[in-house]
Amino acid sequence: MAILFTFLSLLSLPYLITQPESPSFVVNVLALCFSLIFLLLVVWEIRREVKKELYGEVKG
Repeated sequence: MAILFTFLSLLSLPYLITQPESPSFVVNVLALCFSLIFLLLVVWEIRREVKKELYGEVKG
């Protein structure tokens, strides 16, 4: 879902870049920032869980 939100934010960006003062451009940039932050948090959490699972099996 995070990848979808990021993709949809990037999809409309070229059409809005011609008018950087427009409110829809600002909203799109904010949506892109929040989507990227969410995507990074999801990736970080998954990597942390996998690392915990792998080291848990070795020690256990």
